[in-house]
Amino acid sequence: MDKKYELIETVYRNFYRIKALKDFQLITGEIVKKGDLGGVVNGEHNLSQEGNCWIEFEARAFDNSTVSGNAVMKGDSWAKDNSIVSGNAVMKDHSCAKGDSRISGNVIMKDRSLAFDNSTISGNAVMKDYSCANGNSIITGNAILQEDQCIKYGTVTTDLFGTKDWAGALYAELGVKPENNKIVLYKSVWSTDDENVFKSDYDRNFLYKIGETVVAENVDEDIFKSCTDGLHFTSLEFVNCYRGDTILECEVEVPDIVTVQASKVRARKCRVLRVYKEE
Repeated sequence: MDKKYELIETVYRNFYRIKALKDFQLITGEIVKKGDLGGVVNGEHNLSQEGNCWIEFEARAFDNSTVSGNAVMKGDSWAKDNSIVSGNAVMKDHSCAKGDSRISGNVIMKDRSLAFDNSTISGNAVMKDYSCANGNSIITGNAILQEDQCIKYGTVTTDLFGTKDWAGALYAELGVKPENNKIVLYKSVWSTDDENVFKSDYDRNFLYKIGETVVAENVDEDIFKSCTDGLHFTSLEFVNCYRGDTILECEVEVPDIVTVQASKVRARKCRVLRVYKEE
């Protein structure tokens, strides 16, 4: 087999820049010319000599990661750890594959999107806008991940944002499923002198009262924004990431959800059920 590239030593030990030994065309349309310099690798195990796969000048593949098939890495994208990038996948714009993630098919990763843990990205999936896939999640079919979506559970095959499939998004991001079109979520708040009244961390004048329905004073209806006006909730898995001395258990109706992203839910209103006490 004729090699398509060779390794050029750099000033750093065990880091090599690749140099093309022949002309070939990338799946993205660019022509790699003999003598062109590509990205940086730890060794030939990072980039297959077969197919038209390539790592462009600003991209990197380190550790035990592999790039094969016709996959292309561009624009300061990274593959590291034990990740595999194959098929016709394209990574660009600071996107990253790490852990034991698998990127294949016609996948496009861009805009600082991230795949890690044991996630699998395949089919015609697109990841963009700081989205991430982790855990044992499977992103496939015509899935689109965008705007800080962080998928950890199950399989996603569609555009959850585009279809406003909040029930699907609740499971994909938080691992929880609605019952009777309602979902129990959690919120960190601050206690007051009244054991049944609690203050929002964001607005200490906004109160949550046990047994009452709380309605947001202002709601930003833009589904692509997570940190904006509305009531914010998450699952027990993530609630301790937020400030407060008390955790409230709240019931949210799915039609009252504005968006689900960045492992949290933004809604128009909720019913405050009780103070959560760890068993």
